[in-house]
Amino acid sequence: MAMEIKAPRGTNDVLPSESYQWQQIEDAARRVSDRFGYREIRFPTFESTELFERGVGDTTDVVQKEMYTFKDKGDRSVTLRPEGTASAVRVCLEHGLFGGLLPLKAYYIISAFRYEKPQAGRFREFHQFGAELYGSASAQADREVIELAASFLKELGLDGISLNINSIGCPECRKHYHAALKEYFSARAEELCETCRGRLDRNPMRILDCKSPVCKKIAADAPVILDFLCDDCREHFETLKASLENAGISFSVDPHIVRGLDY
Repeated sequence: MAMEIKAPRGTNDVLPSESYQWQQIEDAARRVSDRFGYREIRFPTFESTELFERGVGDTTDVVQKEMYTFKDKGDRSVTLRPEGTASAVRVCLEHGLFGGLLPLKAYYIISAFRYEKPQAGRFREFHQFGAELYGSASAQADREVIELAASFLKELGLDGISLNINSIGCPECRKHYHAALKEYFSARAEELCETCRGRLDRNPMRILDCKSPVCKKIAADAPVILDFLCDDCREHFETLKASLENAGISFSVDPHIVRGLDY
């Protein structure tokens, strides 16, 4: 019997009749990035596994369950990139880019890899357009990145898009919030999935990200971080909201959104 070779599960091919659509999207990303003063950055498809364990967070589903990790011929642990931010930061640190003119603005268009359950609109090899702004802690910097994303979607002619925002505060805010979450989830620890029971002491905020229906139901009534923001972080968030309104960008505040890098 002849061997039948197909694309790996969770990947897809882009045929000549379809590639122009990809090019249009990528061209739009580059045009918008250029207007906002962002320059393209490129980095390897694989990196040291430690980069993602530290940069993405060793308590995240991405690191714990979804990374394509293997040993190379030198017995070094390497990982196919599951996202772009960790690599972008590594490039800036390694090449001393933070020592130049700040804020530093960079964008990337990459393929990334996560071992997820393939489903509609979700693949194990997927594509990501990312924009990074380093060297400014102002609310205006946050607004600029959000405005860039909104401009990109508008450039593509998409409508019906909603923006939900939240704040995860500073390390001091999160210290108090972690304590409140730990107390809340500890009372129902036996109901949590095995992964979330392990997160309870290490990083209880990650329980709020869990996809388990049981954990999601428990998390629905958990404390929200907006009640734990310090004065500076609260002022920052209020300034961001006002800045978005001034820019004509509609949004809703969702206090249950905590996704992002490790916190």
